[in-house]
Amino acid sequence: MSETVRVIVATVLAGVVGNVVNAVAASILVNPKLIDFAFMPGRYLVAILVAALIPLFMALVGGMPALLLSFVALMVVPSLLAKLVFGSAAPWILVLVLNAIYAIAAMVTYKAIARN
Repeated sequence: MSETVRVIVATVLAGVVGNVVNAVAASILVNPKLIDFAFMPGRYLVAILVAALIPLFMALVGGMPALLLSFVALMVVPSLLAKLVFGSAAPWILVLVLNAIYAIAAMVTYKAIARN
């Protein structure tokens, strides 16, 4: 598999896995009905687009700074979208924690597949 294809596959799977893990965490920590987040196609699109920041930062900065920047971006960007665009009524700290869980799952998935 070429490096480009591996990065694309890693990015898509990072978004998918991150979204599923986020939905499971929300259903455990907040309300079991939030598992429905795992069945919303729009959330996958947003999760994949946000996960695309990982290879961008890896290419621009690289190494540990890219990982730290990715973690912050993958936690903050979806949190801002949830609160300011989608009107989430959940407290900021909860939104940030759930998106930190998404960020970790997405980054681990990306790194495991992309190997860069």
